[in-house]
Amino acid sequence: MKTFCLVIALIVAIECASAQSLKPEDPWPLKPGINTGTVVGGKDAQYWYFVGGPGEVRLLAHFKSHEGFSAPVALTVTLYDENRTWHTSKVVRENADGTFIGKLDKKQKTVISVAPPSGIFLLTAGGNYELEATGAVQFEEAKVTGDPIIRTFASRNTSYSDGTGNYGATKFLANGTVEASDGSQGTWKAFDRENRIYTVVIEGRRFSLQYVPGRGLVRAGNPTDLVFEELR
Repeated sequence: MKTFCLVIALIVAIECASAQSLKPEDPWPLKPGINTGTVVGGKDAQYWYFVGGPGEVRLLAHFKSHEGFSAPVALTVTLYDENRTWHTSKVVRENADGTFIGKLDKKQKTVISVAPPSGIFLLTAGGNYELEATGAVQFEEAKVTGDPIIRTFASRNTSYSDGTGNYGATKFLANGTVEASDGSQGTWKAFDRENRIYTVVIEGRRFSLQYVPGRGLVRAGNPTDLVFEELR
């Protein structure tokens, strides 16, 4: 395989999964069906992979706008093999579908990089994307060895009806506790580890939050509703 081409295609939602990686050396495995992710302007690229070949492989990429992301952007989707002997990149614009099609002459790990536009640093510039690999492909199980929530975030200065408020810099510690710079304390635990959904309780307030790498903790089911922004 050496060449992929971009064609217009229609996406039919079959199954959704969401768990992208920010590490090119440790991409997240695609699942059968539609895999979802969220990108934000000015943030890092996200990485996925599947095992393809021998034979024809298709990767369908769809980028859609979402309420809460106000600025239109475009994604750069790049496919390459693990040894980087080949690569191909295409720009997928907002509310557009694109399919990479190619023939692999042998079984190999194929990495997918999904990069937001550079030079845009507004949190409102972004959107949701979907990836689906079909054809001569195999899918591997995710190896979840740690809790990605263990790091420091800054709560958003917002006034939600449930009284989220602004806790300032907030640490989610390995022992399952939460410490905020304003003195607030709480607990966290994994609800759905594979999809990075957590139950967080701070000063009696309970949240169901999903970790989006490079973005932070968002309301589960609403990736534009950022509650804790990840500190880089």
